[in-house]
Amino acid sequence: MKFKIYFPLFILFLSISKFSFSQEKNTLNANEFLTMHYYTFSGSVNQDKIDELEKALLKLEFVSEAKVKYKSEKSVGQITLVVKEKTITKEGDKSFSPTSIKQLILKNGLTPMEYSTGQYTR
Repeated sequence: MKFKIYFPLFILFLSISKFSFSQEKNTLNANEFLTMHYYTFSGSVNQDKIDELEKALLKLEFVSEAKVKYKSEKSVGQITLVVKEKTITKEGDKSFSPTSIKQLILKNGLTPMEYSTGQYTR
């Protein structure tokens, strides 16, 4: 008798815990993929400008994560972006453009250096 009462509660607990403790935040559709973009730069900049640059990068289309690392002793830094794109299936589809990163670097008075891209791994 007790088993019949506790079994539905146990099932309910399992289903709720699956959704509340899920670590998967970036769910992707079948035609979406994540890529990493790296852009190094040089120049002198303070922490406030780095924070502003990071916020501006997050506002770019397709960007889901942005991180700026800067070494003041060498006056060089690196921008790391996680970009969520869709597979291009027709002529009018848009894709991420790395020139927007370069424009933000130049706008902040910095010198863009090397750009590279890689596969995103969790």
